[in-house]
Amino acid sequence: MIKDTNKAPDRYERLVERVLEQINMGQGLDELLDSVYDQLQGIVPYNRIAVALLEQPRNLLRLISCRSDGDVALKVGYAARVAGSTLAPLLETGQPRIIDDLRAYLVEKPNSASTALIEREGMRSSLTLPLLADAKPIGVIFFSSRETHTYTESHASLLKRLAGHIAISVERNRLVSELQRTNQELAEANAVKDKFVETLQQEVDKQTRQLRASESRYRSLVKLGQIVNSSLDRREVFEHAAEQIHKLLDCDRVSLILGSADGESRHGFAIEFKRGQRHWVDIASQPLPDSAFGWVQQNRQPLVVRSLSDSHPFPEHQRLLETGYASVVYLPLMSRDQHVGLLGIASRRDDQADQWDLQLIEEIGSQLSVALDNADAYSEIDRLKEELQQQNVYLRDELHTEHDFGNIIGESGAMQQLRVAIEQVALTDATVLILGETGTGKELIARAIHDASNRRENLLVKVNCAALAPNLIASELFGHEAGAFTGATERRLGRFELSHHGSIFLDEISEVPAETQVMLLRVLQERLIDRVGGSEPIEVDTRIIAATNRDLKSYSEAGHFRQDLFYRLHVFPIHVPPLRQRREDIPALLNHFIGRFSIRMNKTITRVDRRAMDALMQYDWPGNVRELENVIERSMIVSQGDTLAIDSTWLSGEFNQGDGGAGSFGQKNVPNLSLAEVERQTILDALKQCHGKVYGEDGAAAVLKVKPTTLYSKMSKHKIKGSRQHKLT
Repeated sequence: MIKDTNKAPDRYERLVERVLEQINMGQGLDELLDSVYDQLQGIVPYNRIAVALLEQPRNLLRLISCRSDGDVALKVGYAARVAGSTLAPLLETGQPRIIDDLRAYLVEKPNSASTALIEREGMRSSLTLPLLADAKPIGVIFFSSRETHTYTESHASLLKRLAGHIAISVERNRLVSELQRTNQELAEANAVKDKFVETLQQEVDKQTRQLRASESRYRSLVKLGQIVNSSLDRREVFEHAAEQIHKLLDCDRVSLILGSADGESRHGFAIEFKRGQRHWVDIASQPLPDSAFGWVQQNRQPLVVRSLSDSHPFPEHQRLLETGYASVVYLPLMSRDQHVGLLGIASRRDDQADQWDLQLIEEIGSQLSVALDNADAYSEIDRLKEELQQQNVYLRDELHTEHDFGNIIGESGAMQQLRVAIEQVALTDATVLILGETGTGKELIARAIHDASNRRENLLVKVNCAALAPNLIASELFGHEAGAFTGATERRLGRFELSHHGSIFLDEISEVPAETQVMLLRVLQERLIDRVGGSEPIEVDTRIIAATNRDLKSYSEAGHFRQDLFYRLHVFPIHVPPLRQRREDIPALLNHFIGRFSIRMNKTITRVDRRAMDALMQYDWPGNVRELENVIERSMIVSQGDTLAIDSTWLSGEFNQGDGGAGSFGQKNVPNLSLAEVERQTILDALKQCHGKVYGEDGAAAVLKVKPTTLYSKMSKHKIKGSRQHKLT
């Protein structure tokens, strides 16, 4: 290596000139540095030359180029923070730094990692010059030698000008690169802008078309809505709708198909348009299965047939094809999630359905569905109004005078005491506990107390505690908030809130679970409830009437019922006597039930067989008044003529396989039957009387005075098949 730069000043000048030429020619930084490395030989002593540049904003110094005559430990890419380093003063002052002995320097600056690396490469002295652009540091250039005391101030002065030119080249390359990057970004941004403008214009055009179509559709629907809602007659509603659909779609036929009440057939009407004329067509009742009506009703979606000649899987399609129609659309009419009917739109032209706006047709269907539903509701209201007027005439005769407690029948001493107790407690808000055996009429007593109280204008809410599942009873009584448990999608008011300012009747109070008893106790003490999942107490003003067929005091003493709740309920106990303790009331009850069932069954009973009356008076009636009512009802069913026939086996637990009329009274050698078998035979008798029909006013459920679903449950329990013929098996 050349040790003395004083012998070749002209070579240095030529080097500087070449550097300037290369910079002016736009030569890249890598090519420029390679040229400098080669041409400095013989001008400046070095065994290693490296260049590092500053990176902002992290203030790092990163090695970008290195030329050495041996193995390199400090490699290209190495970076170190400037702050706190030994190079920080050099970059701040812009002055070169000469280290004569790197080993001695490391003793003083042991934390200089980069110095340690080049010392490991065998370097013993170094000269470092800052690279300045516009008087600001942008990097450094390192000269290193394998000998100590290699560099002098004359070397630093000589190389300072070269470092300035290299800095200019570095800065120029940086600015060019930044400019190119900026231009690329601008080009990309312009391309994105052009694409965005194009897309925006397309979207504006699309939205404009949709807006115009929507405006047109809206105007059509408003007009249609005004027309179809101008009438409450179903046929007139359809006629107005068909006229508008014909104008909007240029179709040739509009039909309306309706399902029958039994859900097994369909009927309807249509209007056909031809040469400016219209023609009404009545569609007769036809079976529902395998029809377009059945398919649309089941799938709840439109059925589009573009060509009837190519596809006609349903009977309606064949008939349309035979009468000259080529395409059809069927649309389900839904209102309040119920199937109202089927709208049919047909054309005599193939593929006409493709030209129709299916969304518009669906919106027309929605309008028509609501109009038809309103018309049906009006018809139902009109029918109910007439029915209520007829019931009013009947009820007017049934109106009771003050302190006449409705269906509490009997003039025995026990019943007179019961009436006195009702009169005493009715006008107070005291809690009442009604005690009595099953079938004694505890609910009638609760109704009488409510009807005679100041709360009679408000609801009496009845709750059968035994019929509610233990995990649901709290929710039923006190309500719940949305999300309180799985399935609680919305807030629901409980029975106590529904009975606010009224009364609540808690039947079978002994069956309330222990955790719910605590909540009932709070209601009785504080008149406050908490909905399940709620956080705020709710005040309720409710009169509590409870009932049970158990000895509640003994039941609570046995630990099955909270004693504190028992005493809260036991404010005013009323004992309802069993029928065996007031046999003198049986004739009055008998007349009452005969009168009620005579109206329902359209029968006239004027006499009761003496032996039957004796049997009724002598029987102990374990089922009390309810059992007597059932026996009378059964007797009314089987009785012929004007005499009430009662089979004695019904009272003794036996069953006579005969007709059960008066002639069979007192027969012997009849097998004993359990209560379950008696119930089964009663159901069979009612089904036979009603020819197997369960629903309706003339059905077995109405005769037995139970809900149809309850009757079906009991039929399933007793393995009675639901057929039109029922025989004793």
